[in-house]
Amino acid sequence: MDANERLERMGGYWDDAALKFDKQHDTEDLDQWRKVLAELLGDDRSKNVLDLGTGTGFLANMCAELGFPTVGMDISTGMMGYAVRHAMHRGVSVMYMTGSALDLPLMDCTVDYIVNARLLWLWTVEESEKALKSWYRALRPGGKFFGFVRMQEGVGMKVTGNLIQGVDNKMDSFVVAMDELEQLVRKCGYEDVAIKKLDGLTRPDFPDYDPWYVITGKRAETERERIAFSMAAFWDKSAAEYEPHHALADHEVWKQVLSGLIGENKDAKILDLATGTGMIANMLAEAGYTDVTGMDLSEGMMNIAIGHAAEKGLNVRYLYGNALETGLPDDCLDVVISSRLLWTLAEPENALREWLRILKPGGRIIAINELDDGAGIRTRSFTDSREYLKDVSPESFPFSDIDKEGIVETFTKCGVKGARAELMKGCRLESSDRENWFAFVGTKG
Repeated sequence: MDANERLERMGGYWDDAALKFDKQHDTEDLDQWRKVLAELLGDDRSKNVLDLGTGTGFLANMCAELGFPTVGMDISTGMMGYAVRHAMHRGVSVMYMTGSALDLPLMDCTVDYIVNARLLWLWTVEESEKALKSWYRALRPGGKFFGFVRMQEGVGMKVTGNLIQGVDNKMDSFVVAMDELEQLVRKCGYEDVAIKKLDGLTRPDFPDYDPWYVITGKRAETERERIAFSMAAFWDKSAAEYEPHHALADHEVWKQVLSGLIGENKDAKILDLATGTGMIANMLAEAGYTDVTGMDLSEGMMNIAIGHAAEKGLNVRYLYGNALETGLPDDCLDVVISSRLLWTLAEPENALREWLRILKPGGRIIAINELDDGAGIRTRSFTDSREYLKDVSPESFPFSDIDKEGIVETFTKCGVKGARAELMKGCRLESSDRENWFAFVGTKG
């Protein structure tokens, strides 16, 4: 029986068992459940909740009653039919959708909390690992999952026999100890993993039921993500004031110099990384390049870029993305260009390797930056650098205080062919008479 057939049969089984399953919740102390959920989910009602294996909506409707935007997901429409009716009866708004908890049909980093009850025992350890990784992908950095499972004290999660008729769930005499569960969750990347016994969830007149436990885990926020979020927040805040202090002088000179760096092929596929307010991307479109894309982390900056392109009738695409992880396919671009990006790179070598990955063989890297007295990048002389990040000092970034020879050396080390620094003669800011702009250029071998 393949995975799709097994899921289909499981869905059919739960369709038939929906009413019987729904009545099983009569064993539960609803007030105590609400109290536990409120403590776990916290006070921020802007965070969303995904209830996986939602069944008849026991957890989903309760989360909505607590004020959280909630989605319930299950493979059984028969079960969710009861969930929808319960939500209407209780006057709460929950969106219910079909989907497999083993492979969530959701974008990455879109869910704050994942909850589920009586779900993990349905799978083998291998399937549980697949599910946990899928949940990790969907959780936002810092997001958490809460898996409610009945377990035997001193034993763990135990299933004996094939409980789902007609479905080979491979679980005869299936036991997973609590420490094994914790290890499995940690293996899938979660941090702050814990298993906690929850007293009082089952009403006292049902003493034969195993106690409830909650398994918790948090999606770790990587250092790269933390820096990226801080950067985006800073530039969003700075967007409105950016252009008056960074306007480029003599656009015709800039267009001529940029065209010389890029080449005569006006159909070249060009990506302007950290495009900001679109100064370079829009200028390239004005110069006649027909396939220009701008990418940035900051929505505030790119909103300005999109507005400028619309005002001028320019055909420039804009995408949200990180210069370290563009999400673009291999070998898809002719040119990767950037302006004032180098000094903000916390991982310059990884960035260069990413740019080489998305370039076609022979494609060009063009990284533009002002240099201090023609020597190198010196962020200490930038008046706005002191507030650049709340948590990360710009001086800690490898390219924030480096001479041009060091930058060229890093380009070469990462595989950029013919890496060199070229003075952009005649290029300057409106607010400065200094011609101190350099392009660090090279090709993909």
